Parts: sequence; structure tokens; C-alpha cells
Amino acid sequence: MLAEKQRIVAQNPLYRVGRLPASRCREPSVRPTSVANVRKYYTEYIRCLDKVWKPVVEKAGFTFQPPRLDVFTGKTRTLCDVQDSAAYCGSGTISMNATFDIDNYRKYNKLWARTTMAHLVAHEYGHHIQRLIGISDASATRTSYLNGADASLLESRRIELQASCLSGVYLGADRSYFPVAGSWRQRWLWTISHRGDEWGTQRDHGSSKSHSRWTRRGFDAGTPSACNTFTASAASVA
Repeated sequence: MLAEKQRIVAQNPLYRVGRLPASRCREPSVRPTSVANVRKYYTEYIRCLDKVWKPVVEKAGFTFQPPRLDVFTGKTRTLCDVQDSAAYCGSGTISMNATFDIDNYRKYNKLWARTTMAHLVAHEYGHHIQRLIGISDASATRTSYLNGADASLLESRRIELQASCLSGVYLGADRSYFPVAGSWRQRWLWTISHRGDEWGTQRDHGSSKSHSRWTRRGFDAGTPSACNTFTASAASVA
């Protein structure tokens, strides 16, 4: 059984679909100044992600199902039962924290708030793709057979860094239309290089260096084959 799970994560048909087509979607024009606006932003963004990933998932031989969007605030209960900035539930729900986005936009660099939103929702969508193609389930089984916390954390980093790489694949494919250029691109590069386990409580998502490298790898290649973290060395997913 473990050999089969290894095949699913390391030789998944998704890695053979080729370059992702461009959605030809621009960045949603609405700004995160209210919960309604945050919901509209993510609804538009996910619609574009669906447009691109549906034919790709089906080309790889899997059944596509769109994710459910759950936008919550610090005063509401998220369907994913978490209060993080963003999360993905195994049931197919992407949860995004509107309070986080509104506060970032109001208090800090507005372009940073936008690039953070664009990255995070595409990252959580990456987890949705992993679920649809069997990688999430296979990785969970692999984790259950691992001995020691370090091995489990390594498997978690492979999953998380792949999701960020897939977010980069989408933006890379759509870079001319979004567009990912100029000051937006520079702020996005800064954003992805400042997300990592250095600011967390455990080593389960990858260092900022690894996160930046894998996200940029997906962006530059524009193809899911660039995101095979499961055949990468442990050092490259540190």
C-alpha cells in the first residue's frame, strides 16, 4: 500500500499535463475594505482558478469539483474550525479570514495586503487540487506510517510547499493578464519570501527561503511538473 501511495505523490498524472493555460483574468478590482468586498474578491479569484484548473485536472484523469468558499471574521465561526489567516478543509472548503485582510489593507502596505490575498487563496486552492488528485489522502497515509515528529513535519512541508508552488504556477501562467509586473510583482516577491516557519511554532510549512524558492519555481515554469516536492531532497524542502 505504501508503494502505491508513493506512486501517487511522486508520479501523479498531474505532473504530465504540461503548461497551465492562462485564465486571462485580471486581479479582482475590488479592495478589501469590508467583508462583502473580501468575499467578492475571493469569489472572482476562485472563479478564475476554477476556469483553469478544471480542464487540467480532467486532463490528468481525475474528476473536478469546485471548492466551497468560506469567508469569516474574528466574530464568526469558520467552517474549517480555525482562526488562521487562511485554511483548507478536507471536505473541499477554502476558508479565508476577512478580518486579517481588512486589517492588513487598513493598517499596512496596501499592495502587500493584495499580494498576500492573491497568494493565500491560490495556495489554499493548491490544497484543493491535491485533494482532487489523491495527493492529500496518499500523504496522510504516508504520515501515519512515519516514525518520529521530524519525519511527519518533513511530509507536511512537502504538502505545504507544493501548494505554494501550485499557486505560483497559476500566477505564472496568467502573468500577462493579471498582470504580475512592476510594483505588484516586486511586492509579491517580497511577500512570498517573508512567509515561513520562522514566524510559526513548528517546522511544518517550510522556511521562508524554501517557500520563496518553490513558489517562484512554479511561477517561472508555469507547469505542475515543477512542483513535485515529493521527489525533492529533504534539504530543498527544509
